[in-house]
Amino acid sequence: MEPLEPMRPVSVQAPIQTSTPRWKSAAAMLGTMCVFAYALLSTRTGAGPVVMGVAVGVVGIVLYAMSISRTLRENSGKRIPMWGAPPVSPREMDLLAGVGMPLFAAGTLTALRASGMNWSYLFLGLCVMVSVLALILPALIHNSRVKRALSA
Repeated sequence: MEPLEPMRPVSVQAPIQTSTPRWKSAAAMLGTMCVFAYALLSTRTGAGPVVMGVAVGVVGIVLYAMSISRTLRENSGKRIPMWGAPPVSPREMDLLAGVGMPLFAAGTLTALRASGMNWSYLFLGLCVMVSVLALILPALIHNSRVKRALSA
């Protein structure tokens, strides 16, 4: 049997994602601030503003869920720390999360103010609890799955 020729080194670059262009970040943040300013300053009541607030809140939750899903997919097989940045994060700023959570808050605020509910603090507390669970629960589930896969 003949000896094998030595293999030449192969360089494989890590997948590098460019960060979001500044104009997209600026436009998204300006739009989010406008929606939030409307939520704070609007005095309109009725079904229309309530539906609009709920729709904005749903869009915010969907954007934030997409951000969480992408982060978990990028860190498959790695634990995500509860406080701090995930091990794999190719973006300087996650635009989906940066827009999603404020839109959820603005939509909730718009719906609360437009509905004129007397028990709005209860609903606001529920929305804060949903926000905190949306921040913590996916990382806990991901970390438990990673731990189970490593021990198996």
